[in-house]
Amino acid sequence: MIAPSRFLAWLVLPLLALCSANLLADTVEGAPKALHLLDYIGADYPSTVEAGKVIDDAEYSEQLEFLGVLQGLIADLPAKPEKAELETGVSSLRSAIDGREDGAAVARQARQLGAKLAVAYEVSQAPIITPDPTRGAPLYAQHCSVCHGDTGAGDGPAGVGLTPP
Repeated sequence: MIAPSRFLAWLVLPLLALCSANLLADTVEGAPKALHLLDYIGADYPSTVEAGKVIDDAEYSEQLEFLGVLQGLIADLPAKPEKAELETGVSSLRSAIDGREDGAAVARQARQLGAKLAVAYEVSQAPIITPDPTRGAPLYAQHCSVCHGDTGAGDGPAGVGLTPP
């Protein structure tokens, strides 16, 4: 005869496996990239435009380019009730940037849109596990330092001549 605790484990184990499969489900393709673009726009736009005037042409052009990519990513997301609101939000964000609106207002708009995207398409904004700096250091050296330099100052060999560094 099977012990009651062992019998209970055989009943609960399949249930736990089923629940953990949901936790490991992939995020919708394109949604994380769209969220990163919104974060980037929100962080970099305020220093690009001041009092309705573009102060950094290259950065402003990049903002417009990223908006085009963002619109495509949102358009390619699977249908959900929130998708139309996201598309409208991106169009509104484009209008604000085309109109060279105040940086703080555009950053707030991008953050709010990012929050809606994260909720609608279940995009995690934090890593599932705590990052390990000892694992990150060689990855940075291999993939990032060539442009960003050893200390992140933008003085890597491939970063020479880039404005800003």
